[in-house]
Parts: sequence; C-alpha cells; structure tokens
Amino acid sequence: MKSLNNNKSVFIGVTLGIVAAVSCSIIVPVLHEKKCKNRVYKDMQSKAETIEQSVIGIIPETKTDGAVSHDGIGSGVIFEKNENIYYAVTAAHVVENDNSSYKIFTRNTEFSGQSVKADENASVVFEIPDENYYESLLDGKVEYKSDTTDLAIVSFETEEELPLLEFEDSKIEKGNRIMCIGHPEGNRYEKTYGTITSGLKTATTVSKLSGTKSTDKIYEHNAYLNFGNSGGVAISENMKIAGINNGGEFTKAGHFSKGFMIPYDIVEENIEKWKNN
Repeated sequence: MKSLNNNKSVFIGVTLGIVAAVSCSIIVPVLHEKKCKNRVYKDMQSKAETIEQSVIGIIPETKTDGAVSHDGIGSGVIFEKNENIYYAVTAAHVVENDNSSYKIFTRNTEFSGQSVKADENASVVFEIPDENYYESLLDGKVEYKSDTTDLAIVSFETEEELPLLEFEDSKIEKGNRIMCIGHPEGNRYEKTYGTITSGLKTATTVSKLSGTKSTDKIYEHNAYLNFGNSGGVAISENMKIAGINNGGEFTKAGHFSKGFMIPYDIVEENIEKWKNN
C-alpha cells in the first residue's frame, strides 16, 4: 500500500508539473504582450502629437489585369525636404515589390471607411479603408533600397507643412526608453513604449516575397510591434530618431515577444550613400 501511495503521489506531482508548465507557456506570453502593448511613458506621450506629424504610412498598390489591389501597410519617418518634396526612411522590405507602386498617407490624411471591433468587448479597433480613401493618397517614389541592410528611402510631394525629425547623436544603451510610432495591424498612428533590452546584435532576415537576405545590426526592445510597424520610427527620450523598426519576434501562438530596430547611425550611413549616388 505504501508503494502504491508513493506512486500515486509521484503521478500527481508530475501531472501538476505538466499543467503548471503548460499554463506558463500559454499565460506568460499573453501577459508579456499585454504589458508591452499597454505600457505608457507619460512624459514622452505628451510630446507624441508633434512627433507623429513626421510619420507616414506606405501602402503597396498593385494592378493586375485591370484590377487594383492594396495589400499590406508599412511605416516611415520624414527626415528631409526639398521644396514640396519630402523624403522618408523606411524598411526595404516594405517597398520590395518592383511590380507595385506605393501610396503615402500622412497624419493629415482623412480616413474614410469602416472602423470595426473584433467583438463587443475588444479594445482594438480595425480600420477598413474604402476606395475613396485610396484615391486620396499621395504618390510615393522609391528613391533608394540598400543591398546590404533592410533600409530604403521614399519620396512624395505635397503642399502640407510637415515637420522633419532629427537623428539622435547620443550612444544607444541597454535600458534606454523609446517610443515607437507606426501602423500595427493596419491601425493608424499607434504609439507603444518600451526600453532597449540588448546590446548591438546581428540579425539575418529573409524576404517572404523575393527570398533575398539582409544582415542587419539591430537592437532588441520591448515596445509592442506588429505587421504595419515595419519601417516605423523608434523615438529616443530626446525626441529624436533612435532607429527604424524592421521586425519582431513572436511566439508560435502569435504573441509578441520582442522588437528589432536598426540604429540611427546605420540609417544615417545609408542616407549618405543615397546622397552620394
């Protein structure tokens, strides 16, 4: 009987351990993602309205057999102006399709379409544009795509007065706070907050469209990102460009784990290459 009881205790212990491990593997990523989504730095938030005027959205437009489609969305940030032409840096994979043209929206672009929730209790609102919205967008032009890193430059023309953002000139360090602005899951001008969580690393990404690889020097951070944030800006505490977001890591269940940004000095190097071409 004693042996039977011991075996029963071991069985219960193992079962509880498995349940606990499974629970942690499900609950912990959900809680982590929620924390990354909902974190706010109020001092940075108070200055976001001005900063987001420099952020743009980039939408691919593809014409096939007379039909027009708009697939996906990316982000970018304005750094230069020449008369009515603005220049913005983004991620190269946002504008990688040579068969597409690109449409641009700014903070002043009026949205037309539907705003829907996944369910009655959902806090996230998804925006579904209509054709009038797409027709109102500005024409974008790809000026530069790096062969070695996931960075590109686009231009667009408008009579709007849009501010330019300066690049950071202080060293990026683990623990630095950032604010990210972009269009995750198609939602326009979402702001998320976090800290740099690593030193400078090397990461290789593979394009889903072309299969090409780019190897980037990146910093990891914990400000929430999702599809649509690609090419978006990471803002430093000095309200300057700390880096350009070019990807993230997600769990198998699809929960956000961490984000990747290419630091400002590498972005500036690519801008110099573009100017010298």
